[in-house]
Amino acid sequence: MITTELKRIHPHERQPRDAVIVTVRRALGRTVADVAAVEVIADFPRPVPAALEAAESLRQAEGLKSIAVIVDDADWRPEWGKLV
Repeated sequence: MITTELKRIHPHERQPRDAVIVTVRRALGRTVADVAAVEVIADFPRPVPAALEAAESLRQAEGLKSIAVIVDDADWRPEWGKLV
């Protein structure tokens, strides 16, 4: 994973237009994440580390400023990065 500090946004909070949005959630007993941006529809759920790598690639490809994460506290692991 390239980014170690990630902006946290809450589910009903306005999503930044200049960021890749990673939505972390529980599905079938696993923690997975979707990656999207304003002009990019969310992809298929994948393991969180893979989603964060995809988000960084998308951020660079689209020239976006940051990566923002939507997640419940219980679903986040510190090794994935620091939420600010």
